[in-house]
Amino acid sequence: MSSALKGNGSTTKWKQIAKRIRERDGYTCQICGLEGNSVDHIIPRSAGGTDDEWNLQCLCTKCNSAKGGRFFNSTR
Repeated sequence: MSSALKGNGSTTKWKQIAKRIRERDGYTCQICGLEGNSVDHIIPRSAGGTDDEWNLQCLCTKCNSAKGGRFFNSTR
């Protein structure tokens, strides 16, 4: 599957997917439980992860930055 996320993440398709994931997760970070404002690939794209909804989660900026391109298990 090709990624909807291009180099800068600004494609219309990605924006629609990200909005759907934030809404699905109640704008709640799936790691710390604070307000989530970004969407993370659970299996990083660099490791073959896809834009499928099961591979995406809402995270806050702090948790997303800490996770980087590594695998993290959600604690929630």
